[in-house]
Amino acid sequence: MNSKDLSSNTLLARVRRIEVQTRIWQVVALFALLTVGFSRTANVKAQQNSKAEPARDATVEAQNFMLKDAAGTVMGQLTVRDGKAQLELYDASGKVTWSTNTRGIAASR
Repeated sequence: MNSKDLSSNTLLARVRRIEVQTRIWQVVALFALLTVGFSRTANVKAQQNSKAEPARDATVEAQNFMLKDAAGTVMGQLTVRDGKAQLELYDASGKVTWSTNTRGIAASR
């Protein structure tokens, strides 16, 4: 009978230790869940509050605009040459595939 008491006490001690470990893991999981939840809520609130208005009445001026692909290859160019606007489109090897020349515009402004 003494061995039964000893094994039941050992079993109870093991169960208590497992219950404590389970509670600790539950608290850690709840804390992690709350942290993720609050951070996602904060991100959504920040995105809602920072809706930027598009730039209006803005002017971009240049003598040359270049159109590049993701690799940085020039695929098109809008330039002013000899007082005339010119648009050129290039293929992958850099050859002009389409080009337009416009009549010169007198500066009447």
